[in-house]
Amino acid sequence: MPRRAKSLPVSTLLASLLALCLAVGWAWREAAHAQTAKPTTTSRTINLDQVSMTEYTDEGKPVGQVGLYIDGPTEDLADLVTGRFVIDPRKSPHPPHVHPEEEILIVASGHGEIFCEGKTTQVGPGSVMFSAANVPHSITNGGDEPLTFYFLKWLPKPSK
Repeated sequence: MPRRAKSLPVSTLLASLLALCLAVGWAWREAAHAQTAKPTTTSRTINLDQVSMTEYTDEGKPVGQVGLYIDGPTEDLADLVTGRFVIDPRKSPHPPHVHPEEEILIVASGHGEIFCEGKTTQVGPGSVMFSAANVPHSITNGGDEPLTFYFLKWLPKPSK
């Protein structure tokens, strides 16, 4: 006489169905992310005339112009962003903020102040700021002329 198969409890079936749905959803998300991911940055030289500057606003008000040289992952970094920012006189791109990337900022022209990790410093051409990850920082143009700075931000790939 054939043995009758045991039926699974409804709770086990529901848990299995939920796990399957989550797995399919996660796979769908990963596939969609792979299609929209930025390409790996390659070695190259970029001249200033190749950088498109766009208006930058803070709380809906123009504060300057920004242009990006590089924006994407590299072989060794999860993300690398380099750019140029021209701050209008007596403006700031944003209040002090934090982000997971480390950042270097180099003042090329103009005068103002940099707030970094609780300290405000007067800056001018040649001044450099380093901000570790998640450290509050900002820059303000304190003069009557535009303040231009270059920035580099990078985020390491997670350790395996």
